[in-house]
Amino acid sequence: MDDSFPWDDLLDYIQDGKVMPVIGHELIQADYQGRRVSLQRILAERLAEREKLEVEWTRHFELNDAVCAYLARPDSKLGVLYDRVAGLIRAMAPPFPIPDALQRLAEIGPFDVFVSLTFDSLMARAIDRVRFGGNANTREIEFSINQSTAAQQEAHKLQPGQGPVVFNLFGRANSRSEFAIHDEDSLEFIHRLVSGDVAPPEWLLSELRNRHLLILGVHLPDWLGRFVLRAATRDRLRVAARSYFIAGENAPSGVTLAQFLHRFGRETSIAAFDGTAEAFVTELHRRWTERHPSATAGTTAAALTPDGGRGSIFISYGRENLPAVERLHAAIAALGGDAWFDRRELSAGDQWEKKILPQIQRDVRLFVPVISRLTAQRSEGYVFREWREAVERSKKIVGRRFIVPIVVDADFQADLSQYGHLVDEFPAFQGLHFGRAPDGEPDAQLRETLRDEIRAMRREEAR
Repeated sequence: MDDSFPWDDLLDYIQDGKVMPVIGHELIQADYQGRRVSLQRILAERLAEREKLEVEWTRHFELNDAVCAYLARPDSKLGVLYDRVAGLIRAMAPPFPIPDALQRLAEIGPFDVFVSLTFDSLMARAIDRVRFGGNANTREIEFSINQSTAAQQEAHKLQPGQGPVVFNLFGRANSRSEFAIHDEDSLEFIHRLVSGDVAPPEWLLSELRNRHLLILGVHLPDWLGRFVLRAATRDRLRVAARSYFIAGENAPSGVTLAQFLHRFGRETSIAAFDGTAEAFVTELHRRWTERHPSATAGTTAAALTPDGGRGSIFISYGRENLPAVERLHAAIAALGGDAWFDRRELSAGDQWEKKILPQIQRDVRLFVPVISRLTAQRSEGYVFREWREAVERSKKIVGRRFIVPIVVDADFQADLSQYGHLVDEFPAFQGLHFGRAPDGEPDAQLRETLRDEIRAMRREEAR
């Protein structure tokens, strides 16, 4: 891990509410239909297939590549591509999952204003899932070169501190406004932003220009990247006293940008992470959780699924394993699973009877007990009642998995004897394969098991 990176400075700034994440296409990737892929790449490939285009791909610029190949045709009509790209997103079955990295960012509570350079709503959905039990409480503001007056007025009503906001700088594909699908679009959006032709909320500009920027997975042409940073800065870069933290995969444009800022931003502090944006977010989340072990990102409900607490996958755990469970939940969600766990570990009997018990007895498709040596040291807890209910229900299920125990101890090597009385109390577990998720990160075999079960759920739902 990049120990030279100024982690403590960044964490201090975040704790003080002085950092604004800027999200790029590199972070919008997940396991989808058997491969690890970005949403941009999928859309570019499907557009190329539909239009029968021969495309030379440039990593992280795939959609621009496809559009340029289309524009090489003498009879091309650029205007039709926006509806086609939006249609490709709507037609995705299953929908593209919320990336693990976005959910981890959402779990860092002081992040209240995000800037997205992508045209999807995945960052807002991640915040809603993590902080609001899936309820659509995150406000999205899309900057657009043809935005309606009503939309502008609505955006101006918002104020910092009224809940999380995602600002889609290059528009959104699911709105009636335009959105950026190629480099010239991005240039025009930035031109309109700085010219004042389409005025974004003044409070948003103030926040953007006064906070330190955390630039994650952003890949723009170098000339455009410099322009974007200048647009987000109140003063000339050479006198702007602010910090930039940058992470991105093999990003030569990022290196060039760093050199540019070092030369001309004399009062500017810039830190470039040696690794991918996803790896950076994982490490940032780990360090933030270690510093704030009791933080729960300000969730307003225990449920983390859209229907307020009924997921297909039920994660049953003890409070001692919460950090690992949060990572496990994010990993399952990244695989496309509809997972649920209760952050509060309900202790009141009536709550358990009304909210938890019916799900275990009837609703959930997969039950995941989380096991560790710390859990084995416990002598009581509602978590064990959940496990007994799951064992009872498993006796009625034939021909498929229902219980998938997962061990989160980093040194677990299939030796159950170290868990003592816990194994003795639940002999039904002994005949099951125990998955490994060191500190909550599933290993390759467990990922494959979970992926198979999620696919089986989707097939059942489609019947």
